[in-house]
Amino acid sequence: MKAIVASGKRKTAVARATLTKGRGVVRINSVPVEIYPFELGRLKILEPLKLAGKKVDTIDIDVNVQGGGVMGQADAVRTA
Repeated sequence: MKAIVASGKRKTAVARATLTKGRGVVRINSVPVEIYPFELGRLKILEPLKLAGKKVDTIDIDVNVQGGGVMGQADAVRTA
């Protein structure tokens, strides 16, 4: 499987997501999403993944996000 790249924006935050074949690991700026410090932001980020169901367990998602505030970044990641 080739890598799939997607991007999302919210206000001044820009997120670039790369999807590759893997074990279901989600990383934001090279940090696992489980360690993401803001719970509400984490829930916003993970909501679309819960809707995708078990298909998420077969891909790794790496997201680089820059700019904006905490919630703007969470929305940009969610959009990507």
